[in-house]
Order: sequence, then structure tokens, then C-alpha cells
Amino acid sequence: MTPLLQATGVTKHFPVRAGGFLHRHTIPLRAVDGVDLTIQSGETLGLVGESGCGKSTLGRVLIRLIPATAGEILFDGNDLPRLDPLLLRRTRREMQIIFQDPFGALNPRMMVEDIIAEPLVIQGVSSAARQAQVTEMLGMVGLPARARQRFPHEFSGGQRQRIGIARALITRPRFVVCDEPVSALDVSVQAQIVNLLVDLRAELGLTYLFIAHDLAVVKHISNRIAVMYLGKIVELAGSETLHATPRHPYTSALIAAVPAMHPRNRRRGTRRPLAGDIPSALHPPPGCRFHTRCPLAIDACRVIEPPMTEPAPGHFVACHVMG
Repeated sequence: MTPLLQATGVTKHFPVRAGGFLHRHTIPLRAVDGVDLTIQSGETLGLVGESGCGKSTLGRVLIRLIPATAGEILFDGNDLPRLDPLLLRRTRREMQIIFQDPFGALNPRMMVEDIIAEPLVIQGVSSAARQAQVTEMLGMVGLPARARQRFPHEFSGGQRQRIGIARALITRPRFVVCDEPVSALDVSVQAQIVNLLVDLRAELGLTYLFIAHDLAVVKHISNRIAVMYLGKIVELAGSETLHATPRHPYTSALIAAVPAMHPRNRRRGTRRPLAGDIPSALHPPPGCRFHTRCPLAIDACRVIEPPMTEPAPGHFVACHVMG
């Protein structure tokens, strides 16, 4: 089956000025460094990792909010980096993003109906059609029709995120990047928003890239999970498989950091919490980028980058020791 989105060797480097006053030069910040991903129509691919590992940058590159430095991105067979402006504009109806900050993503000077309808204005939809679609979308995200005449500051964080979801889905996209959509919300509200996204996926036939740093949230919504570290994918597997049998030490550390519902449910001594800070993307370590924090590192890890292997069907890992 042909995937809805296929990324091959996707790279995004940002030029950064470095050096002294008389010897300034430019070095690349390797935010995303050679990522391969496929996302099937109708599935949710979770993308997890610590802050600063390149998750959000990758999400924006995949829908061409920012240009890739290198690599190929195919969306429904179309090569996104090489689309002409007219065809790209038409394709943008098919791809949307839900941002992390539900307040910062909404224009405080616009009423809710104008915020939600703005993508339709850009696409040239008539006023009457926009009004009807806004009313329908408000109902889908669980907001009353009267909310359309109010401003973002009049709503709670969870309600503002519902507005952001309505805005993203008003064009009836096929693919949605959910960029940490619940991380800024209270725990009690997070479950409501995640459940709403699950319901909308089924109702509208959506495909998600769900970005988060909380593995417990990602497990609930995702079919498969990709683990990202310092610009690279280090493990990819089905949601249940990844949690039951993680192969990469980084994945094991992330799972160990998830609070257990009961202390007896903790696998004592089998998974070690992650220590140390993520290295700088300006000067990533040679070899395996995780070797500076890995309890299992061997000599090869320090000099040779591990290839992505498939030790079990559908389970991919980049590790010299566990691959």
C-alpha cells in the first residue's frame, strides 16, 4: 500500500554564526539530520523525544512550513519540496498543523468565527459557505455556536485548543501535524483533547503525526511510535511493541521516566532513567549520537554511526548493541 506521506533523507540545518569578533564563520545547527519516515493513510504516527531533539522542526518541514535543506518528501505522490506555488497552495488544504500554545497560535484581535474561517478565506470559499462550515466545525470540537462571536481571551486553555483544532480542520485536511497539542494544558484537560482528536480521526478519516515528549499520551493515540534523538530517528515500532520490548537504550530510558500508576507496576532494575543533558545540535557527538549518555555504549558507538536495522518485523532500531 502506498503511504500518504513518505520522507527520505529529510534534513534541516540552520546556519548559525560562530567565532570571535574578527573570525566570524557559519556552522550548521543540525536540527533534523537524515530522517526516513512513512505514514499510512488513516494512521497516527507518534513522534517522541526530549525537548530540542528536532521533533517540531521535522513536523514543519514535512508540511513545508519551512523548507528542507535536503531530502525527498512525497505527499500522496507529489514531491512537496519541488511543487510550484499554485499546486502547493492547492495541496495545503490537505495538510494542516495544530500548534502547542493554544493562546499564542490565535490572533487575540480576531473573533473566533474569523479565526476558524481564515483558511477558507485564503482558499476563496464564499461567505455563506464559510458561515455554515464554521458552525459545523464548532459543534465537532464541542463548542457552542455562540462561541463564534467571542475573543480567544474569553476561553480556557482547553477551549482555546479546541478553537485551534477547529481552525486546522476547517479545510477538511487529510494529514494533520499535532505539535505537542496537549503539553500546555492541565492534566485533566489533556485526556479530553486527546480523546477529541481520536474521535475526529475516526469521523473525518484523518492521518496524524502526533508530536509529544510524554510517551504515555503518545501510546494512547498512536498506531506506531518513532523515537527521535538529536535530529535522528533511533527506534520505530508499533505502539504496544515499543512499550513492551524497547530495544534502544534511549527508548528504555524514556519509558522508565513515565510515572507508574502503582509502584508495584514498575520494572525494578530493568530500565534506567536517563541522565545528563542532550548534546548541542551544533556539535553532535561522532558515531552514535546517544553514546555520551548511553549505559550500554561500546567502542564502536563512539566512532561508527549505527545503521537502522529491522531485528523483528516492523520494529526498527539504530543501535550497535541492541540492533
